[in-house]
Amino acid sequence: MPFPLVLYYHWLNRFSFNALAGAIDSDSAFEDLPVTLSLTEAQLHKATSVLLNRFNRVVVALSVLTSQMEEMRRIARQLRSDFGSRVTIVAGGAHVTARPKEILEAGADIAFLGEAEDSFPAVLKNIPDQGELDVIDGIAFVREGTVISRPRRRPADLDAFSSFSPKRGMYGPIEITRGCPFACSYCQTSQISGTVLRHRSIPNIVRQTESLRSGNRKVVRLLSPNAFSYGSPDGRKLNLNALRELLSALRASVSSGGRIIFAHFPSEARPEHITPDTLGLLKEFADNDEIVIGAQSGSQTMLNACRRSHTVEDVLNAVSLARKYGYKVIVDFIFGLPGESPADEQSSLSVMDRLVQMGARIHPHAFAPLPQTAFASEPPARLSPSVLRAIESLRAQKGIYVNRREILRGFESST
Repeated sequence: MPFPLVLYYHWLNRFSFNALAGAIDSDSAFEDLPVTLSLTEAQLHKATSVLLNRFNRVVVALSVLTSQMEEMRRIARQLRSDFGSRVTIVAGGAHVTARPKEILEAGADIAFLGEAEDSFPAVLKNIPDQGELDVIDGIAFVREGTVISRPRRRPADLDAFSSFSPKRGMYGPIEITRGCPFACSYCQTSQISGTVLRHRSIPNIVRQTESLRSGNRKVVRLLSPNAFSYGSPDGRKLNLNALRELLSALRASVSSGGRIIFAHFPSEARPEHITPDTLGLLKEFADNDEIVIGAQSGSQTMLNACRRSHTVEDVLNAVSLARKYGYKVIVDFIFGLPGESPADEQSSLSVMDRLVQMGARIHPHAFAPLPQTAFASEPPARLSPSVLRAIESLRAQKGIYVNRREILRGFESST
């Protein structure tokens, strides 16, 4: 390829770029494509500048979550201002899929709509001569002041690509399932990846495990919207045979000293899927001593509004059972949900207290509206003093989970 590719390899977007790198690795046309990973905005700017001393054109790729839009808007404008038409800016991700016009108006040349494993390589092949974008589905671009949006592509065949790129040293979790049937009111996953589940085949997953081992990676993390949904035809009913077959095959392929992490970051498990059977499989084949459970609220009214399709009792039972099996537990909660009353808030706080008494830790989030979701037009959360006091009280009891790179800005900025 006559031009290099620079990825803004921000920690929030790495899994997406790993998948795109896996996609271009599957095409021999990109065998010699120079790829630079820029971890910071300063690195991104410097890499682009240096490469333009050697090449006529540089392609810069951005991946954009809604929480990152203002940052990415500023970066795109700065790149365009500093480097003009010699830089081609392409952007994708959840926010761009929903609102491509925003990043295009900021200076991006091409926006990707939905999954991009097929469209990303197609676009790269057309960049050298500014080829026929009109025939590439799954993208949007501006022509004569008008945004042209091509039709969305069919869902990607997960077995056609890898979840990461060993060739480029871009390692990460293995995505085993894509799609979610629940379409929760606050979540974009079903809008981007659909409500019909697609499962990567076990041979493909095992091959990626072997790639991790060849790269001297000892930890195999499995990525899924709902960990225990693997093999399920609808995401609601468990397929225990498929789960056993998957985990057994992985156990056999993981080298001595290797670890399988399942039902933990970057995935979670639905509470109604925490059963003696699923926990038994986890005990038999996986290595993590902690699991993540998605509760989101302790109010049944709010769970119904969120379309969660489980009960408060399901959450309590799941944590109780997981603790009996010896697991540490992290439970996700969202505060400031649209329509949440003081009574709903109090219900969540009460349930959180009960869960902490069981030995769980709470992972609190502040609601933020995301485009294309049922709650998209709702205002962002305003956290009440009682919530903030409760969070601080639980924090003092070591009942709050905060990742070292946590982004609970709603809570941190208010305390």
